[in-house]
Amino acid sequence: MGRAMADVMIHIDETLSSESLRKLEETMREDECVISAGIPAGNVHMMLVAYDPECVAAIDILEKVKETGVHAELVGM
Repeated sequence: MGRAMADVMIHIDETLSSESLRKLEETMREDECVISAGIPAGNVHMMLVAYDPECVAAIDILEKVKETGVHAELVGM
């Protein structure tokens, strides 16, 4: 059986620079429980994170985003 996977959408309150967005994506991908993280070019206030729900909860992912100094909320999925 493969790895379990869930998705969560996170709303980013601030308007971040391209460099800051790239760093945020990289920071999220460094987490061993995160499968992927991406911010679409057309909607820089949203980040989709795929993660292993057996390893981490969505609220923990949000807290990791907030630890970078970004204000954000869970939107859902």
